[in-house]
Amino acid sequence: MKQVLGRTNEVFADRWLRLSVGGGGDEIGELVSAARASGLPIDISTQPALWGGFMRGGSEVVMQVGTTQYELATSEDHASDLIQAHMIETLSSLGRETIDFYFLRVRKGLEEFQINGALAAMEYARQEGHIRFLGLFSDGPHLSTLGLWQFHDAFEVLLARPESIGEFESLARDRRVGLIEYLPSEPSGRTRVETVRTVADVLG
Repeated sequence: MKQVLGRTNEVFADRWLRLSVGGGGDEIGELVSAARASGLPIDISTQPALWGGFMRGGSEVVMQVGTTQYELATSEDHASDLIQAHMIETLSSLGRETIDFYFLRVRKGLEEFQINGALAAMEYARQEGHIRFLGLFSDGPHLSTLGLWQFHDAFEVLLARPESIGEFESLARDRRVGLIEYLPSEPSGRTRVETVRTVADVLG
């Protein structure tokens, strides 16, 4: 099943694949080949350098969860530089000029200058054509994410774990932001990202 996903105004499958190491050598190559052949969006966040070696020059929809290093930034410019460096690293790993989805990762409350620097880097990358869609990943207390999101309406999609995704439904509906469930234990009917370690996982 495919559906329009939030402000992207584009149709995406409701099942996305998150690559994770389950073997080595040929098994990794087979896993990536199966994921690419599936036509589903692929999360390369676990090891972009590893997966990118098997995905160079492709056109699959790719998502990347951002670095947490910007949490340590001491200025707005520093935060921006850290996010930009991570994006460049990801693009270099893939041998591509564009990442389809890049998610700002929020694990805790942040300084306003850290948020502003990170968002400035993401918006600049979008303007330059290196990111198609900006996402927000709630990877900690949902109130930390809501606190950021209330004052920074910059995102087309939001990624959250099953136990907290319901906390975002009202604001997502008001802002027409797509919700993506991260690693659910059971399919829930909404767009979701599932971990795949073997070809059988992909085909399942």
